[in-house]
Amino acid sequence: MPKKPFSAEEIAWQRERIMDSAATVMADLGFHALSMRKLASALSMTASNIYNYFPGKESLLLNIRRRGFELLFQQIRQPVAIQLPAAELLEQFVRQLIGFCRSRPGYYQLMFQPPRSSVGTEPLTDEDQGVAMQLDRLQEEWQRHTLVLLEDVSPALASRSEAEKRRVALFFLTSIHGLVDCYHYRSLPMLMNGLELIPDDVLQPHIHWLLSALDQPVSALA
Repeated sequence: MPKKPFSAEEIAWQRERIMDSAATVMADLGFHALSMRKLASALSMTASNIYNYFPGKESLLLNIRRRGFELLFQQIRQPVAIQLPAAELLEQFVRQLIGFCRSRPGYYQLMFQPPRSSVGTEPLTDEDQGVAMQLDRLQEEWQRHTLVLLEDVSPALASRSEAEKRRVALFFLTSIHGLVDCYHYRSLPMLMNGLELIPDDVLQPHIHWLLSALDQPVSALA
């Protein structure tokens, strides 16, 4: 009797299972250290079976990064029971980002620190070109969402040029990402001795310090 084909739900579940495992391996060992054979072994599958879902590592990376942003947007779009002040919404946004890093560290790293992969050496299928376009759109939406939150907190920011707004948002996000990375990778052991991943008594003053800089001229942030 021929094997019953997978349903759309089963195919989606299998793809997510592959991406979850690959995200961890890519983040821990590096993009080039991942082989489909090793990944297949970890998933109790055959490498040829994985190729049925993703034609190559470049395709797998693209899909992992897109899924990461989709998962993050699901988290930050959860309805808030009460209307919070703008500053508290921004703090919540940062805490959600940190929570995402804690729960899905592999996705977080590949989303915001993608490897210098072999882009261009693997021809993308039409489907993966569509994935790349969706990823670009999600990344832009993520950055615009940050800009809107910052403008809500600092009305003075709205009157600045688009270039200045982008520089302020860049300053804000890179500071948060730097804090997350230092804690995640324990790269400053003396300063982080005995601390878990960004406790409130570290995070809250850090956010407040960043917010206090928003109303300063951009030149003062250099």
